[in-house]
Amino acid sequence: MQRRDDGPPIAIIGGGICGLTTALALERRGFTVEVYEAASEYRPVGAGILLQANALVALRELGVATEVAASGAALSDVHIQSPSGRVLQAFDPDRERNACGHGDVAIHRADLLEILRRNVSSPIHTGKTCNHVSDPTEPTVWFDDGTRIRPEILVGADGIHSTVREAVTSVSERSLDTTVLRAVTSVPPEQRDESTGFEVWGDGTYTGGAPIGRDRFYWFATVPEELSEPVSVDAIRSFYASYPAPIPAITETVTAEDVIATTLVDLPSVDRWFRGSTVLAGDAAHGMLPFAGQGAAQSIEDALALASALDSHTNVTDAFAEYESQRLSRANKIRTESHFLGRLGTVQSPIACWLRNTAVSALPDAVVNRFRHRRVANASIPPTVSSGPTPSNARHRDEQVT
Repeated sequence: MQRRDDGPPIAIIGGGICGLTTALALERRGFTVEVYEAASEYRPVGAGILLQANALVALRELGVATEVAASGAALSDVHIQSPSGRVLQAFDPDRERNACGHGDVAIHRADLLEILRRNVSSPIHTGKTCNHVSDPTEPTVWFDDGTRIRPEILVGADGIHSTVREAVTSVSERSLDTTVLRAVTSVPPEQRDESTGFEVWGDGTYTGGAPIGRDRFYWFATVPEELSEPVSVDAIRSFYASYPAPIPAITETVTAEDVIATTLVDLPSVDRWFRGSTVLAGDAAHGMLPFAGQGAAQSIEDALALASALDSHTNVTDAFAEYESQRLSRANKIRTESHFLGRLGTVQSPIACWLRNTAVSALPDAVVNRFRHRRVANASIPPTVSSGPTPSNARHRDEQVT
């Protein structure tokens, strides 16, 4: 296993939320790390992201929760509505805030990445697209620019379309057969609530949003069958004109350049998360749909659990086995829940939509909040304080070709 100060770096492929939090968690335990990101540079692109309480608790362990909360918008109310505006369910973030010290925070993804990047002291190499990984036991990583590295430990945090995963296991992505539209825009003050996040379970569409700070609002919507793709801004405005506020105001301010359209995909259960000295984390291990609001949180939980396991064992196989045993079941449960919610939220039949909304509104508030609280409270978040022995079996590979 990797020595802390004098060995070659642990290589993390992917410099997104998972990769950067993994680097930060490993740094806090004294490991030497290098991050390799495919993008040529970090740019202020993307849309919003919801961080539930367990994500903030994990970020607190990494020392960045306060900065993240200050850069985003704390939500005091989150609710699900029908297209007519009737509240089907309301969540109480104060329950998590009282129990965990944090509630829900909505933030621009680029702002979160900037905070993480600013706090990571390890080298971050951009423009490094991983093409191939040979021999997961003694991995060699080949990049599309012709360079290669041979780290002691390789962490695949390269997302749902992971190249590193191909060296560990074989699994195919699956599509929800729908497209999601995302945008960040400004909404007039009289048309928005600065602390309310919402979802609308509509007829063939699942839409909603939240403030993300600095007078910005994050909006998302799955594309209903009535709208042909690619969807025009005029078609968006027309379809959502009768939806509850602030959706009409949002769509009136959105431009074609604001809208990001992506196909919704996730992974089935991945049978193993590691092979040899190569391990998966985040979406590479459990890529999930966004409907449970837990994608980023589960990636951050992975980061802390992996760093703790590596710190607690002198044998890499034992460390990875502990990490997998701690994380696989929980991540899979939430991934399955998110897939179910995605199917439920995007049904196209008007009758099925009416039945769904009727059933959701009939659920007691206590049941819904207890279920949501369990998702957050069962987080596997070890402290970041180093307590394990310095690994005794670290090997220094002399060859590191760039």
